[in-house]
Amino acid sequence: MSITSQEEKLLYALARMVDQYLRTYDGEWDRDGTLDSMAMGAGESAILALVEYGMMEDATENRIMGRWTDAGKKLLLS
Repeated sequence: MSITSQEEKLLYALARMVDQYLRTYDGEWDRDGTLDSMAMGAGESAILALVEYGMMEDATENRIMGRWTDAGKKLLLS
């Protein structure tokens, strides 16, 4: 998916927020694990937006969760 530079800036900010505030399902910080939205509306919306842009893959179980894709990890390093 091709994104504009403005979208990339917004996605970067959103990805950093998710990376900073959401933890993996087991409570640890791990970019290779499944991030848990902790049933927070903002966290759920953030994960779903990043899934839509291919930065995360949907790993939903009992609540919305996601896993970083290679594109998402690359975005976080930019």
